Amino acid sequence: MDNLSNEFVIDSVISLLEVLVVISIEEVPYTGIVLAILLKTVTHDRLIRILLILLVITLGEINI
Repeated sequence: MDNLSNEFVIDSVISLLEVLVVISIEEVPYTGIVLAILLKTVTHDRLIRILLILLVITLGEINI
């Protein structure tokens, strides 16, 4: 039972982190929030979600 609780907490923190990163980087964060929600429903792999967060941070720092 404790393992399920830990997994729920980790998934919740990753979801919150996704939303916070999208809000802090984009001027109009609606599309990023929708993409974060879609990613959560489509993939259950934590590593892919963490890598997406890092990608969003990296692309947000690059000024093209």
